[in-house]
Amino acid sequence: MLIAGLAAFGGALVGLVLTGHRGLRPSADSTDLIGLDDALVPALVGLLLVRLVPLRLPTLDAMPGMATATAIRQAWQLVAIAAGLPIALYVALLLGAPTETVGGVWALSKVLVFVLLTWGLYRDNWLGTPDLWSPRGGWRWWGPLPALAAFALLTSVGPFAGSHPDAADYPDPAVLALAATITFFTANVAEELFYRVILQTRLEAALGRWPAIVAGALLFALLHLPTHGQTASPLGGLPVTLAAIVVFQGTAGLFLGYLWSRYRNAWAQIAAHTIINTLPLAFL
Repeated sequence: MLIAGLAAFGGALVGLVLTGHRGLRPSADSTDLIGLDDALVPALVGLLLVRLVPLRLPTLDAMPGMATATAIRQAWQLVAIAAGLPIALYVALLLGAPTETVGGVWALSKVLVFVLLTWGLYRDNWLGTPDLWSPRGGWRWWGPLPALAAFALLTSVGPFAGSHPDAADYPDPAVLALAATITFFTANVAEELFYRVILQTRLEAALGRWPAIVAGALLFALLHLPTHGQTASPLGGLPVTLAAIVVFQGTAGLFLGYLWSRYRNAWAQIAAHTIINTLPLAFL
């Protein structure tokens, strides 16, 4: 699975380069394309700093005492949810469902499915141990800071930051503030709860660290299919769009996944996701 996942990343990157698609949309509401290096470099630097700070760490098991068979069963259930929901919404778009309606259903689904449904399924051991929310050991608080700071800096200023959003493309500040608040809870919090705390942890128990990180990152990329894979995709159709979300959102997923695997600090995860989704709005 690890080899297949890495091949998917490599194939997506090579495919984009060979077909001349050296730019991609960072988000569904962006009209500008950013370069492949703008997508790759911040995440790769973040990965390196997560590995180096501190150099040696104990292995942190977020699902202590869970039997391997239970982890495998729950992991497959969660993979079905992670793949089935975005594919279903993408098919709805292909069948002519209004984009605004699908977008609203998508935002609501992330709360109903990613949070409430998983709580109902796994309430006895939903989020692992309480230690994930109040980490013991100072290094679990200061350890993520260099990676988060470098990731924020590289995605905001400098040669790999891409273009900042144009205020003319956004609604008035009150509407923007409301949308950003909703996005914080439906994306920054709900997605990190589901893809890292709930899904990746069980994948790690079933498969090991790096197969779980790579598989989780690809599923996180697939999450963006409904918003990036519409029939009138400016990137050139479904194959190119799939490659683009693997390279951009998938690479960010690798960074987020390794951050989670090494520190097991849910607050660091939410902070990292906030850097991706909310920090660009500070430049408006």
